[in-house]
Amino acid sequence: MSQPRLPWAFELEPPAESVAYANLQKTWQAFIDSLLREWKTLNIISVLLLSAILTILQIESAASDPLTRYSALLSMLCALTSLLYGCIHIIRFGTMRKTYKGAEWAQEAQQSRTGIFWNIWVLLAMPATWLAWSMTLYIITIMAFVWRTSPFPSSSSSTLSSAQILVPRIVITLVLSLGLVYFVLIAATLRRYGDMMDRAWQRRIWGCSRPGPSSFSSWFGYVSFLASGGSL
Repeated sequence: MSQPRLPWAFELEPPAESVAYANLQKTWQAFIDSLLREWKTLNIISVLLLSAILTILQIESAASDPLTRYSALLSMLCALTSLLYGCIHIIRFGTMRKTYKGAEWAQEAQQSRTGIFWNIWVLLAMPATWLAWSMTLYIITIMAFVWRTSPFPSSSSSTLSSAQILVPRIVITLVLSLGLVYFVLIAATLRRYGDMMDRAWQRRIWGCSRPGPSSFSSWFGYVSFLASGGSL
């Protein structure tokens, strides 16, 4: 004997025919999938960074230098923390695909009073934040290893002049500086493809939707031009 079907309010899910529910379900599941992919990528980077940190600590001159040693240990601690948070987030958010949880999450995100140091956005950013600190400390470790250690044992006699030691250090520093400059340029360029591009597109659509004889035709022509693969 089959049990009577309960109303959807008791099942925590509205009817499948609801268009608003279908849209919310699709958006929420896409959001969860994007978060899981991001955290899995960050975990892979954390594991690779941990192996690199352990490798540099096996070098005797690096392990004996205080700045190199402790910056490497701090970098390893941050990478382990990022890996731990990423695993926790993946396990927990993998079970949050229910649509009503997405609605509750959106309600929590729209609260007018949120803490500066702790809110749901800080929660989501924990793996990436700790990984960023780990990579920063690892760069400090490399530069300390380059500038504070000698390429030959201290007990042996040096056959290299000060210029021969200084030139490779300067070259490595310049390569790092060049990479940082391009990192800033990449971040500034990609920033234009985020909210700024969305706002510019909204302004363009609003401008084309103003009353006028050629408003719709100009908007339709612009969209058709982009859809056909045209470039500005």
